[in-house]
Amino acid sequence: MTMNSSDFQAKTEQIERLVQRVSALTDDEARTTALELLQSLMDLHGAVLTRVVELLANSGEAGRSSLAKLGSDPLVCGLLVLYGVHPVNLPDRVAQALEKVRPQLRKQGGSVELTGVADGVVTVKLQSSGQGCGSSPDALKLTIQQAILEAAPEVVQIVSEGATSATSGFVPLDRLQSARKEEKKYEESAA
Repeated sequence: MTMNSSDFQAKTEQIERLVQRVSALTDDEARTTALELLQSLMDLHGAVLTRVVELLANSGEAGRSSLAKLGSDPLVCGLLVLYGVHPVNLPDRVAQALEKVRPQLRKQGGSVELTGVADGVVTVKLQSSGQGCGSSPDALKLTIQQAILEAAPEVVQIVSEGATSATSGFVPLDRLQSARKEEKKYEESAA
């Protein structure tokens, strides 16, 4: 079965809902048994994933290369994070994600600088020249947010500092047209 990022997200949300339902069971024995079963499965999967990561990390360059590919895959990344065995730490994954989108940001007339990662909160300094296709601060923030969350799904908040557009010489066409209409009305009333 092939699964994409949105399928993965949907499955994790479904699991969360089911865990909440199990936790709300009024039958103590059923609730305890179901939660123990879930925890046992999580422990087993965690131990196996830990071992897979160890084996790949200790298998020379080919193993480390395979591990890097697995760690950068959005689906596998989420699973490795869930079990706490991702081979790349959070600050490094965030920095790599930003490095990956820098060319796109430059095309959009923006730039980003990572200023901090702590307790699941990523802080970035965003600059926008207001020029380039998709150059609004909101568009730049969305590009950055998508890149960070793909590489680091455990991030709970992304704080953008300095995300205002620099002024540019661009004047929207509709503003020019309405200014011209006002000018004509003035000329007509003065005549």
